[in-house]
Amino acid sequence: MAELLVRNSSVGFIKAIIFDKDGTLSNSEECLLELAKTRIVFFEDKFKKLKLNKIKIWLLKKFLISVYGLKKNCLSANASIAIASRDHNIISTATIFTLFGFDWYQSLSIGKEIFNEVDIYLSNQKGNKQKQRNLISGALDLLISLKKKGVSIALMTNDTQKGIEEFIYRNKLEGIFDYHWSAENNPSKPNPEAVIELCKKMNFNPSDCALISDADTDLKMAKQAGITIVVGFNGGWEKPPILTEKRFLIEKFNELKIHSSH
Repeated sequence: MAELLVRNSSVGFIKAIIFDKDGTLSNSEECLLELAKTRIVFFEDKFKKLKLNKIKIWLLKKFLISVYGLKKNCLSANASIAIASRDHNIISTATIFTLFGFDWYQSLSIGKEIFNEVDIYLSNQKGNKQKQRNLISGALDLLISLKKKGVSIALMTNDTQKGIEEFIYRNKLEGIFDYHWSAENNPSKPNPEAVIELCKKMNFNPSDCALISDADTDLKMAKQAGITIVVGFNGGWEKPPILTEKRFLIEKFNELKIHSSH
């Protein structure tokens, strides 16, 4: 086991750390902000073609802005785009459409259609690759330090397995993560069983692990699963998230240190 320190104070001994990705390891705000804005534009165009009146389109746009967490030129770290999976975002979006007279089948179909169109559009944009989600400052040094000290490292995210693979490839993190848990695993987070199953996969008890995330949903999930070292990270956003479920809080990764126990 290795000793984990927060600002040079010991918080316990661990065999593994589970990291969230977006907003924790990955600097995702710019990318997610562009994604949210583009989806709204595409939905607005779609409903104009469906002859929805201007007032309803204006209201629909306001609802989407609120649900997605757009705030001028930044994004709420507590909103669905930042935290929820793609499927959950489609469901929340489709739910809004039902308020405007569309049945569930229509709402879900429109949501899936536009999400797919936006993905294709953004992937074809010149320069989009430069806007992808890069590592937050200090993350790589921490990950390398953990590997050197023999601590297992897991990545748990509501992104897809493909998204995980792209993140690892883009940031040259091959060989860093021992385990992955994506939105395609069952159950997915924030179900506490997801943590329990991941720990079984690692052959560790939850009490042997720490979890680091920028979302209260993750932090609460970890505590319910039996993880005692639950670390909130609020350094990945323009407006830091307010975290109420953390046991420890850091703003920069250099606030964490790892000491070998032997």
